[in-house]
Amino acid sequence: MQIKKIILYSKNKKDEPRVINFNTGALNIITGESKSGKSALVGIIEYCLGSKNCNIYDGVIRDKTNFFAIVITFGDENVFISRLNPDVKNKLTINEIYIERSYTDRNLPLVENFQPNFNTSLLKSFLSEKLNINENIHIPDSLSRDPLEANFRHARIFSFQPQFVIAQPNQLFYKQDDSFVKMAIKDTLPYFLGAINADSLQIEREITKKKRLLNQLTREKREEEKLKEDGVSKAYSLIEEAKEIGLLEKNTNPKSVKEAYGILLCVKDWEYKEIDFKGDDSGLKKLIEERLLVKHKLGKIEDDINAVKHYMKTASKYSNEIRQQEIRLESIGFFNDKEDSVDINTCPLCDNHIEVSNPTIENIKSNLLEIRNDLKNTTQESPRVQTYLDNLDDSQIQLQNQLEIVERGITALYNQKDKARTLRDLNIRRGRVIGRVSLFLENINLEETKSQLEKHIKVLQDDIDDLLMKVDKESNEDKLNSILNRINLQMTEWSNLIDVEYQGNPIRFDIKNLDLIVDTEDKPISLSRGIGSGANWVAYHLLLLMALHKTFVNKDRPVPRFLFIDQPTQVYYPPENNPNIVEIDSEGSSDDKAVKLMFDFMYKVAKELSPNFQIIVMDHALLNNNEFKESVIEVWRGGTKLIPQEWISESNL
Repeated sequence: MQIKKIILYSKNKKDEPRVINFNTGALNIITGESKSGKSALVGIIEYCLGSKNCNIYDGVIRDKTNFFAIVITFGDENVFISRLNPDVKNKLTINEIYIERSYTDRNLPLVENFQPNFNTSLLKSFLSEKLNINENIHIPDSLSRDPLEANFRHARIFSFQPQFVIAQPNQLFYKQDDSFVKMAIKDTLPYFLGAINADSLQIEREITKKKRLLNQLTREKREEEKLKEDGVSKAYSLIEEAKEIGLLEKNTNPKSVKEAYGILLCVKDWEYKEIDFKGDDSGLKKLIEERLLVKHKLGKIEDDINAVKHYMKTASKYSNEIRQQEIRLESIGFFNDKEDSVDINTCPLCDNHIEVSNPTIENIKSNLLEIRNDLKNTTQESPRVQTYLDNLDDSQIQLQNQLEIVERGITALYNQKDKARTLRDLNIRRGRVIGRVSLFLENINLEETKSQLEKHIKVLQDDIDDLLMKVDKESNEDKLNSILNRINLQMTEWSNLIDVEYQGNPIRFDIKNLDLIVDTEDKPISLSRGIGSGANWVAYHLLLLMALHKTFVNKDRPVPRFLFIDQPTQVYYPPENNPNIVEIDSEGSSDDKAVKLMFDFMYKVAKELSPNFQIIVMDHALLNNNEFKESVIEVWRGGTKLIPQEWISESNL
């Protein structure tokens, strides 16, 4: 799989598509000024190959482009892939993709024909199939994570070296800074290098299933052993609990573990009877109603008693006042006791005859007679009122006695209910203890079951051992080590062709940590920790990636046969300091010579692996030697950029 074209379709249908043609099986160089769109090519390629996100930089490229497209070749077939710019629909990404198989170079497909016929998931499967990524799976030894099947998304990682990766000392591969991607690289790279025997994949799956079952049975065995260790103390604890709630006699004391288990068997078989208390609440209800009635009567009697006492108190006060008036009149002899002896023509003070009768004398006498009558009536009523009060007191005492009897009856019924509830709770406790005893005996009495479990574990372990012999993991590891050794030798040999520190010293690729190590005479030095200088970082990235791709090609592995490299000379000519194309004299400064060695090295590898390997480099360096000139496919300066000037000018008209 190599790249033949990158195509951009303008939002303005009148504009011609922007087409970049690449040579397969060769070094392709696009040299251009800063901000001309070179670094966007990685994002465009990745987006067209089905990335989940659109990583094409915002700006004029996304503002002016309607569709991004590429043409890829698999040798026997060219495939056209286009994907809508997500900005057109104000989305972050577009899942739909248009693919045209068996594409020919005669005419570019028209936008009108871009009817989605794929999505990113289908594209991943399609590209995996076209690369011949066979059924595979990586099974982690510790089972700490799920098995992983390598696919195109893993394979493409080795085909991109963006500007922010190639000059990094602690990141060899694209997206390695993502912990999940880093783990996926380590898990799938042995497969892509050809170190995994495809015939062993089915056996690996069987081993995984059996190991999971073995782990489950081993856990069960440990739990049973723990139960047996705790069994003795647990048995005696259950016996004490059974004694406490009456399931066993208080004097039950087993002399041995066997006897304790026998006693617990008796507890388990204890006949459990539900205690049913069908209490009749009608009696309680009747008593409560009677209590309300008695309290009502008591309240009425208390009101009557208070009223009578108030009446008697008032009458007594009134009688006392009347009596005092009568005594005062009698004390001066104003009137005698005979009511009919009053002479209204005689003065009661001097006894002289009065010619004209005095009405005042008559009124006073009349009032006195009324006072005497009231006093007489009050005196006559007092015994009857006292008798009525005594009767009320007697009724009050009777009702109070009756209320006390009713209250005692209600209390007795409530006590009866509490006792029933206590018995019911005891019954529930007994049921729970019996249940725990039954569960305990089921788990502790496992002699036969345990024997079967141990046999099952042994059979599983034997099966796994047999399968492991067939897989021959050591052989796979030996094979991987052999491949890595050849990669290491190739890097060491190539280190003499480029400007790199520790030139000629053995270089090792640490696949477990995804790091490079140089074995110097003094000590091993890792790229991520001990080797300085951006020039060294770029050089070691190139050595590793070229050596890996040579292995992929020679072993016909299912990995894309292209490598995108963005700005490898940035460590010599930083773009911020050199915005224009840097024309390099191969006989000039040491930096110029180092850059020439770098491009000569890439040219050599592409030639060596042609037609099966393609290198695409985006940079702002321009060399004057023949090999470089032969490899340049476009020069972006003087207004020439990824986005044609016409696309931009039209919008300003």
